[in-house]
Amino acid sequence: MNWETHEVSADLIIRHAYSAKPVVVMLCLHGWTLDSRSFERQFDLTEYGIDIVTFDRRGCGQSPLAPSIDMDLVDLHQIVLSLELPVILYGVSQGARLALRYAQLHANHLKGLIFQGGLVDDYPFDGDREDEPPISAMRKLAISNRLDVLRSDWAKHRLMSAGLSHEDLNIVRKHLDAYQARDLLLQSDSVITARAPQKREKMRLPMLVAVAKQDSLQRRGHAQMLIEEHGASILQCDGGHLFNFSHSQVFNAGVRDWVSTLVL
Repeated sequence: MNWETHEVSADLIIRHAYSAKPVVVMLCLHGWTLDSRSFERQFDLTEYGIDIVTFDRRGCGQSPLAPSIDMDLVDLHQIVLSLELPVILYGVSQGARLALRYAQLHANHLKGLIFQGGLVDDYPFDGDREDEPPISAMRKLAISNRLDVLRSDWAKHRLMSAGLSHEDLNIVRKHLDAYQARDLLLQSDSVITARAPQKREKMRLPMLVAVAKQDSLQRRGHAQMLIEEHGASILQCDGGHLFNFSHSQVFNAGVRDWVSTLVL
């Protein structure tokens, strides 16, 4: 597995996996508390002419920058403009929500959108459900600097563990070690409940919605509403919220087949 790193601008570094005969690049946006390593199992898509690009969003992984949803979108646009191939934007969880926001602003820069496990800004959402992140409890742990407890509890949560083998869950735990919870110390700009700055409109952009049977009830509901609203293609899996990682062969095959239908 060979990833190359490139500097797009100061403190904005991308990881790029190259195909021998590339036709498109899949730009990956990771979810909350994770980082660019969560897409390493999408490397196999390079065998089918799909370059893979990912990066650590602000406040995540190796990024030294302060967390900010708005600035994540600015960084994302810089990366899109720096890429020479047609771009498919792929987001997981929080990254899916950001991908959808970006597509609302810059659909003309994209050839397609892949949405997995995210929340849609103007769809109903109850943050107090047990199968959603316990933000208040996690914020208290962050404020008291009990990050080891925070990471351990979060790794056990259904969103992080459903569908994962014991081995895969240990890998996810290692990834969580890089999470410093800086975003939880910000009372504003909540990554879970923040609303988009403008009303979402229907887009004319090819969309693939990935639906995991073990994802949370609300996220599966949001996925279904998005499918119906946009006439999106569907990629289903028996796995959980992180099924691109736990069931990567199923996910990669679905993406490969969908990309083959696009006009690039």
